[in-house]
Amino acid sequence: MFTPNGVADPFQPLSVTSECHRILLEPLLWQLRDEKCAHLWQPLLAASPAADSYRVFLQALEEGRPSTVFTYYTSQDGREEAVGVGTVSARAARYLPEDGISVLGRTYVNPKYRRRSIYSQLLQHRLEQCANHLGERLLGVHIGTSSPRVESVFRSRFPGRVIRIGNENLGTAGVVRALLGITAQLDRQLALPVPKQLIESRRKLESFFSQGADAMSVREARRGLEALKDCQAAYRVLAQFLNSLTDLH
Repeated sequence: MFTPNGVADPFQPLSVTSECHRILLEPLLWQLRDEKCAHLWQPLLAASPAADSYRVFLQALEEGRPSTVFTYYTSQDGREEAVGVGTVSARAARYLPEDGISVLGRTYVNPKYRRRSIYSQLLQHRLEQCANHLGERLLGVHIGTSSPRVESVFRSRFPGRVIRIGNENLGTAGVVRALLGITAQLDRQLALPVPKQLIESRRKLESFFSQGADAMSVREARRGLEALKDCQAAYRVLAQFLNSLTDLH
């Protein structure tokens, strides 16, 4: 249980569970089903009858990257109500051999609880989960969003710098800005020496890790990481991560 900070009106502390309780999630899935937004579950839910929402949700989890689903809820007068849901993944795709770049995705906040700083609290909790799970192996955290507000919250909450690595096409869910939060551990590894013949490749990548896609396209960054991936684990994990985002431009 945790209490949302900065909420102006009286509000019960939020509880969180990593178990997918149908009684909690189903009403939230019905709301998401009816709301047109850049959420990967929304088109799947909208294409199916409301009665199938929970089944569609479980199927999407099974077919997607391995994720932990956190459901945040409040309890009042013996009644529990879902406030929001969000996922944490240790890697961007199921087939990747290594973790190190965590992914925060599928966040949805109950419309009833919006404009009450809830998203910020859900984000903070999941960032803490990433740090607790991977520890020193955590090189970065990735999210995709079409919301300037969500991007602003992520940039302010992430304990490091954040770059835009490109725009990601989610198909029927739309196009989102792909962001990568870079940890101090990644910066330490990027500062390590590389073989003489790779110094120029690393120098070119410095602008990408500083300014992201504003300085270098993801295609160029992939080429640079391909040249460096065999000399250091951080470059190898980053290359795997960027290559897994096939619709990133």
